[in-house]
Amino acid sequence: MKSSKLFVALFLAILLLVAGCSQKNSTTNQTSGKTSGETTKAEPKKGGSIVVAYDSDISNYDPILGNSGNDHALLYPVYDTLVNYNANLEAEPGLAKSWDTPDDKTIVLHLQENVLFHDGTKFNAEAVKFNIERINSKDSKVSDLSNVESVEVVDENTVKLHLKQPDSSIILALSDRSGMMVSPAAVQKFGADYAQNPVGTGPYKMVKWVRNGEIDFEANKDYWQKGLPYLDKITAKIMPDENTRLNALKSGQIQFYWNVSPDNSQVLKNDKNIVLDTKMKVAFYNMYINTKMAPFDKKEVRQALEYAIDREALVKALTFGEGEAAYQTFPKDYWAASPDVKISYDPKKAKELLKQAGVDSVTFDMFVPTSTFYTRLAEAIKGQVKEAGFTINIQPMELTKGVALYFNEKQIAANLTSWTGRPDPQQTVNLFLSQKGFYNAGGESTPEKEELISKAAASYDQKERAKLYAEINKISILDEAMQVPILFQPSTAAMTTKVKGFEGTLLGKPKFSTLWLDQ
Repeated sequence: MKSSKLFVALFLAILLLVAGCSQKNSTTNQTSGKTSGETTKAEPKKGGSIVVAYDSDISNYDPILGNSGNDHALLYPVYDTLVNYNANLEAEPGLAKSWDTPDDKTIVLHLQENVLFHDGTKFNAEAVKFNIERINSKDSKVSDLSNVESVEVVDENTVKLHLKQPDSSIILALSDRSGMMVSPAAVQKFGADYAQNPVGTGPYKMVKWVRNGEIDFEANKDYWQKGLPYLDKITAKIMPDENTRLNALKSGQIQFYWNVSPDNSQVLKNDKNIVLDTKMKVAFYNMYINTKMAPFDKKEVRQALEYAIDREALVKALTFGEGEAAYQTFPKDYWAASPDVKISYDPKKAKELLKQAGVDSVTFDMFVPTSTFYTRLAEAIKGQVKEAGFTINIQPMELTKGVALYFNEKQIAANLTSWTGRPDPQQTVNLFLSQKGFYNAGGESTPEKEELISKAAASYDQKERAKLYAEINKISILDEAMQVPILFQPSTAAMTTKVKGFEGTLLGKPKFSTLWLDQ
């Protein structure tokens, strides 16, 4: 009953949006009921097992071969990374206990000692060299370390990375797939079958994998981090349908589920038996536009589209105020974000910009994935921009097909999907905003912006980098209007009151390895 009432309320709100109603008051996130932070003050306890529900299976258990942003949660238990990150995406020690940057083209990693892979072989500098060279091989799908020219083994626990050019993103890139250390011995032993027999140094060993069914993890008894892991076993059940995950949680079949929608978050936040953890993330919904294709080959048309969207109203109607309007590539609480980059909702200005472009109205096709939230978002945007003179022909299709038509074949002018975010802001800038970035389908840029991107890559000073990213966003989003960011939506985890130890992060990719049970 509660869900149906929420759906009706949401539907009515969207109708108002489609009619072009504007709500200019900003909204703030509010949390009621229990949060995980309120229930994790006790000392962690050892033992027990839990079942977590996840929305998609892993694409590949070899980190260099996977192609899904959803893989990480299922990779983290098995693979430690050279660098870790905290909730705010700041670099912390991992398998590398520290690092130095003696100059802007050299990174020295000092490794943890006495660490073993699951197969009993040593993790050391030679293993790091093997992994990084493997990541940069022709067989790898990972490109984050392409600026590493060579890897030097200084001694058993010290590695020196020599860079082709300055690249400040590499340190946090080592908290991603690029930093997931696989056992060289296991790769050599299993060859093409390695993905079925993954071996890392992580807190859990993967012992069973049923495609699109479930994955079993057992505790690594020889784990190098004292006290971890807490649980004896974690089972991840693959449940693509969220209502199935919700019902499984309420019935006790699972104890944790990831990726709670705003609709279900409203239902669960008043349930005394459920704990929610909500954290804004760097991923955001975005309208990709090809600046080489009509009508977006005219800058004024692109700028008009940005002013024609009431992001605050979308946040209120579609995320119940839990989201955040996106005016740039980073959420407001992230260190790389700038408070000065804003896009007002101004249909009158949008119309004036269209006139400057020599047109009174614009019609374009837009690819939209076939999911409920994307459909709602697309229809709401379509209703809003109509007032300014835009007509959007929504083209719903399967995600893989739509992405291929837009990015690879360049047959569609606009694409409403999302930017999944990266651990380091330079990675977002390189891929999303730079002239050669894969996600900049039109190659839009200026010499000034490219120079700023190079300066940001060469700096390891966070304050300096933040200033540069502010200027890069201003040029890219406000001046060039090369992308149309829409909204940030937080990641939410739901768990029973006995599950402790979870902390959401800005990256929006859950780590199950620190969970424990208060039995």
